[in-house]
Amino acid sequence: MRLDVLTFTAVISLATAAPGLAAGDAPYIGRWDCGVATFSFTTESYDSGEGPMPIRKVDKEDGNYILSFDDNYQIGLSSVTKTSMQWLSMASGDTFDCKRLKP
Repeated sequence: MRLDVLTFTAVISLATAAPGLAAGDAPYIGRWDCGVATFSFTTESYDSGEGPMPIRKVDKEDGNYILSFDDNYQIGLSSVTKTSMQWLSMASGDTFDCKRLKP
């Protein structure tokens, strides 16, 4: 099921603040082909190809994640499975369908 931007934003806006997640609680960790670039996630950083950015906070609600960075930048990750996820820029509304790359 694909969420549109407004639905996704509404769902993840209900998330409550949570401490950083452990690797087992962060199924998005790894390398992803998101069409425009390869995005990489660790428990501590996100890299869209321009260098790693430290993840300052992770909010989780019903399998959706909001990752917060410096300067109030946020991305949302939804429908995360072992092989795919959706990526959303909270600033621009851009969305990408991502496929997990083998390690």
